[in-house]
Amino acid sequence: MRVRPPETQGSGVDRVPTFAPLAVPEYRRIWSAMVVSNLGTFLQLTAAPWLMKELTGSPLLVALVTTALTLPRLLLTVPAGVLTDAVDRRTLLISGQLISAVAVAVMAVTTALDVITPTALLALSFALGVGNAFALPAAQTLVPDLVPARLRAQAITLNSAAFNIARALGPAIGGALVAAGLTAGAFGLNAASYLGIVGVMLAFPRQGVEDPARQRMWRSAALGVRYVRFTRPIRVLLVVTAVFALTTAALQALLPNVTSDDLGLGAGGFGVLYGIFGAGALVAALTRESARTLLGAAMLPASVLTFGVAGVVFGLAPGPIVSGLALAVAGVAWVWTLTTLNASIQILAPRWVRGRVVSLYLLAIGLQPLGAFIGGLVAEVTGSGNAVAILSGFTVALGLVTFRLDLPVLGDLEEPHAPDDWEMRPHASAVAGTPILVATTWVIDRDDIPGFLDVMRQLRRQRYRTGAHRWSLFRDADQPTRITELFEVHDWAEHLAQHQRMDEEAAAVLAEARSFDRDGGPTTRHLAGLDIVDAHADPIEEQLLTVHEELHRTDGSVPLGPERHPAGGS
Repeated sequence: MRVRPPETQGSGVDRVPTFAPLAVPEYRRIWSAMVVSNLGTFLQLTAAPWLMKELTGSPLLVALVTTALTLPRLLLTVPAGVLTDAVDRRTLLISGQLISAVAVAVMAVTTALDVITPTALLALSFALGVGNAFALPAAQTLVPDLVPARLRAQAITLNSAAFNIARALGPAIGGALVAAGLTAGAFGLNAASYLGIVGVMLAFPRQGVEDPARQRMWRSAALGVRYVRFTRPIRVLLVVTAVFALTTAALQALLPNVTSDDLGLGAGGFGVLYGIFGAGALVAALTRESARTLLGAAMLPASVLTFGVAGVVFGLAPGPIVSGLALAVAGVAWVWTLTTLNASIQILAPRWVRGRVVSLYLLAIGLQPLGAFIGGLVAEVTGSGNAVAILSGFTVALGLVTFRLDLPVLGDLEEPHAPDDWEMRPHASAVAGTPILVATTWVIDRDDIPGFLDVMRQLRRQRYRTGAHRWSLFRDADQPTRITELFEVHDWAEHLAQHQRMDEEAAAVLAEARSFDRDGGPTTRHLAGLDIVDAHADPIEEQLLTVHEELHRTDGSVPLGPERHPAGGS
């Protein structure tokens, strides 16, 4: 993780105007289309739960509409994140939008013909979620990259503003359509809104691939998970995201039941309350940068805590006015929390793995269906308002815990990048034989062992973050101060990709590790696996013992073979 120098941290000197990304034409076009598409989404989110309530009256089944819509994130977001790093993002985004459009169009037709059933409504909501699950990682990573890096946080905030402009207007429109008996029309307008994104994206060029290695999907997904596992700031932020999603889902999932059963309002009142939540969210999108400057490190925990308190007040509110005020505050806290989490994670993740990291963020948000399901179960026993208050109490606890965590501060972060003097030199492009085993040996002073082992712990983390799937450290039985690091990657292409994934943090660890050697090294050997099962294979010609000294001499990496050169990391 790279942060700004202490004298600039949290100072607001680099504050970017809220609407600055809209000066970029490509971003402005797709942002405008997103406003229209999100408006259709909120027509859907208003009409579908209310339709289920009219069909069944069950709080659990109403909550399951949200569950069915968001469950595909749990199943498909990680594979979609892998595809986001490996294929054209534009095509992936268009495909997801078309799947969603077809699902909602079928929902509109069956509702208009009065043949839709609770089961069909849940199934079509699930299909809609499938399209969203494939499109979301592509959209989350493609859209911010349309603007310069310094505008990325504000671009993500404006994405949230597009969502919340729709949240402020869509529920009221959706509630009016439902009250007028035009539920099918709400679904139809949502189906048409997806075509706006498709039309804009068809005018875009194909997008570059961030991770051209094109590994098998499970292997690429595992690499993304390992990167997060060994990158503490991202890991902690994802845990906060997951708990926040679980504990806050009940408020929106049970809003129709609280509106009807506790507040005695109809579809129009539901739309107004949902719109109030969206209005608060829109205010938050427009004020996030000012709030970040004012609150600094307290921005994220204060937002989580505020949502929890607002949720408790809403669940226990005696009437519509208090409920509306609580929802407005909850909307502000909701957007401040999620945009801070989203922007921080995207800035912390390097480009080569960003799609997979963002997919894990969306997977954490995708725990909302489980939270909605839990909220529905609790509501069956305690009532809808009490269920919202109970689960929001856990959000309050999360906020208090978050104050005690050492979290990265948005505004003080910079995207990881390679050292300024690092350059990839010509090297062998292909080597037969798998896996690849890299062995680096140090001869160190006895007194340096504790410090050396501390650095090796850091080096282990860097190896796993950049592609290694096994790592170990050995000492020579006869010469204990001769220590060898071994790590394994799947193939030669993956090892070469490790050089391209170098960042300043890794370079600093490698330089410190290099300084411990006292015998003119360290030295490195690269070993390629030999296949002795295939009787027709030539173990020398087909699977080579690889030496690529030129690469290691010229890019500052640990050298190969018995010849010793200054080392910087293999």
